[in-house]
Amino acid sequence: MSAKRKDSPLLRWGRAKVVELFGADLRSLAAFRIVLALLVLADLASRATDLTAHYTDRGILPRTALTQEVLSRWSFSLNLMNGETFFQALLFGITALAALALLVGYRTRLMTAIVWVALLSIQYRNPLVMTSGDTLLRMLLFWSMFLPLGAHWSVDRALKAAPPRLSMRFLSLATVALFMQIAFMYWFTAILKSGAEWRVDNSAIYYTLSIDQVATPFGSYLLGFPELLELLTFSTLWLEILGPFLLFCPVFTNLVRTGAVATFMSLHFGIWLTMNIGIFPWIAALCMVCFLPGSFWDSAAKLRATFPKQLNIVRRLQDATVRLAGIRWIPFQARSFLTGVGKPFVGDLVVQSDSLASLAASDVETARQGGPRSLHSEGPRSNTRSSEKGTAQGRTRLGDAAGPETAVLRPLLATNLLVAFFLLYVFCWNLTTVSSFAMSERVASLGHFLGLKQSWEMFAPYPTRDDGWYVIPGTLQGGQQVDLLPITRDDFRSRQEVSWEKPQYLSGTYKNEHWRKYLANIWKREYNDQRVHFGRYICREWNARHTGPDRLETFQITYMLEETLPDYQPSTPEKVILWEHSCS
Repeated sequence: MSAKRKDSPLLRWGRAKVVELFGADLRSLAAFRIVLALLVLADLASRATDLTAHYTDRGILPRTALTQEVLSRWSFSLNLMNGETFFQALLFGITALAALALLVGYRTRLMTAIVWVALLSIQYRNPLVMTSGDTLLRMLLFWSMFLPLGAHWSVDRALKAAPPRLSMRFLSLATVALFMQIAFMYWFTAILKSGAEWRVDNSAIYYTLSIDQVATPFGSYLLGFPELLELLTFSTLWLEILGPFLLFCPVFTNLVRTGAVATFMSLHFGIWLTMNIGIFPWIAALCMVCFLPGSFWDSAAKLRATFPKQLNIVRRLQDATVRLAGIRWIPFQARSFLTGVGKPFVGDLVVQSDSLASLAASDVETARQGGPRSLHSEGPRSNTRSSEKGTAQGRTRLGDAAGPETAVLRPLLATNLLVAFFLLYVFCWNLTTVSSFAMSERVASLGHFLGLKQSWEMFAPYPTRDDGWYVIPGTLQGGQQVDLLPITRDDFRSRQEVSWEKPQYLSGTYKNEHWRKYLANIWKREYNDQRVHFGRYICREWNARHTGPDRLETFQITYMLEETLPDYQPSTPEKVILWEHSCS
C-alpha cells in the first residue's frame, strides 16, 4: 500500500509541480550570477566617484559621527577600520576583483560571500546615501551564498576534468527564499501604499512625477496626460499585489511566469525612463532572470542554432574561458603544489579544502538518478568523484555534458534549515514594517549585523509633496558671493552667481543618486545633526583649493521648499534656512 501510495501519479505530479514552481534552472542561476556581478561593478563605479566625499573622514560623514549618530551599534563594516582614501580605495578594489571573479564563476561561493561582506561594509560606511536598490542588491547577494550559481557557464565547471551532466532543475529552500525575497519587495511595498493617492483617487503617479528632484524630462512630459497617470497608478499598485502570484501560477507555469518576468521588467524600464533614482530599476528588473524557466533557455538554444554565424561569438567566448582556465590555471596550480604552495590535482579528483566549509551552504549533495547519492559542489575546490570512465576525452566546453548519467544537485539538510531560519526572520522583519508586531533589540541585532533589515517604503504611504531645490550662498573673504552647490558635483572652481530661480531640469543638477539621497536626508529632522558635518566638508574642501580673498568665510545651506498641490495648482516656493556656518 505504502509503495503504491509513494509512486502514485498524483504524488509524482505534486512533486514535479513543486519543483516547477519553486525550483530554478541552473542556466537562470548562472545568468543571475552574471547580472549580480555586473550590477555590483556598476554600483562600485558610481560610488568610487565620491570615494573621499562619502567614505573617508575628510568627507561628509566622519567615522566618529557615523558610529555615534547614525549607525546601529550592532552593525559591522570593514570600512570603519581606517578613514583614509587609500584604504577605502583598497577595499573598493578588492570588492571589484571579487565581483569580476563572480562574473566568470571562479570559486563562485567564496567570491559571492566576499562581495556580500564587502558591499555590506561599503553600504554601512555611509547609510545616508543608501537607497532601496542597495537593500535589494544586498539581499540578493545574501541568498546567493546558498545557491549553486557556479554550476553552469562558469570557470568552476570548466576546471573539472570530467564534469558530470547536470540536471538543469535545482530545488532548495534557498531558491524559495530568493523568489520570496523578490515577492516580499512587491507585496510589502503594496501594503505600505495605504494613502488615498494610491487607493482612492489614483493620483500617486501625478505626485511622484511632480517631484522635480527625481523626474526626468520624459516623466515631466507625462504630467500632461492626467488620465494616463491615473491608469498607471492603478496598474502599478495591482501589479505589485498580483504580479508575484503570477510568478507561482500552477497552470501554464512556464508561459505565465515568462510573461510576468517580462511585465515586471517593463515596469522598471518605465521607472528608469521617468525617474532618476539610481541603479534601483536595473537591479529590480534584471534580478527577474532567476525566474526564467528552462523552456526559455531551450528556445534560446534553438535560436542560436538557427543563426550560428551571428551568435558564434558566444561559443568563442566560452571556449576562450575554458582554455584560459584549463591550460593556464590548472598547470599553475600543479606547479605550485610541487613547490609546497598550491593544492594537488589528481586525475578527476580535486583534493582541496573549502574555506567556506564552515557554512552549511558550501556543500551540495548530488543524487544520481536511479543510483546512490554522492557529495558534489559547483566549485572547483569541492571533493568530487567521477564515476564515468572513458567519457572525458579532451576538454569539455563550458556547460557541456561530460557523461551519459545525469546528476541532480541537492542541498544538505543543514543548508535548508539555516535558510529556513533566515527566511522566517526576514518575513518577520517585514511584518514589523506593516503592523504592530515588533522585535526585541536582541533579536533585531541579527538583522543589523547581517544586513537583513529591510523596509520597502517606496513612495509609501503616499508620494511626498515636499519638493524643492538647494541653494548654498557663500561669502568669500574678498566679499564676493558665490553658490557653493557645485561642490557636490566636484566643481570646486566654480564662481556661479547665487540664483534663487528653480533650475529648468532639477534632477539633472545632482551628480548622482547618492548625492541626491544625501541632500534629501539632511532635509529631514531626523538627520538635522548631519548638517554641521556637511558644512565642515564644504569649508575644508573649498579652502583647501583657494587662498587669500578667495577663501570661504561664511555660508548658508538653504532649501527652496515647493509643495506639490492637487490638480496641477501652482505653488509659491518658500525659502528655508537649514544651516548657517562659519569656516573660522
